[in-house]
Amino acid sequence: MHASHPDRPDPHALDRIARALTGLQFGSVEISIHHGRIVQIERREKLRLDEPRPGHAEGVPAKTRRTG
Repeated sequence: MHASHPDRPDPHALDRIARALTGLQFGSVEISIHHGRIVQIERREKLRLDEPRPGHAEGVPAKTRRTG
């Protein structure tokens, strides 16, 4: 936040938040604020993989999978 306008976020911080959101399909953006200032922006992206094929568990063929 600017010292002259404490109620308005820093334009640079808003730009960084917008960049963190760009292209994000699945995930989250976390913004940390200390003493009224944006101090950290964290982007977590989750990559979705196709469903496993029949006979596979989590992408591992049944014959190579360990059982109990």
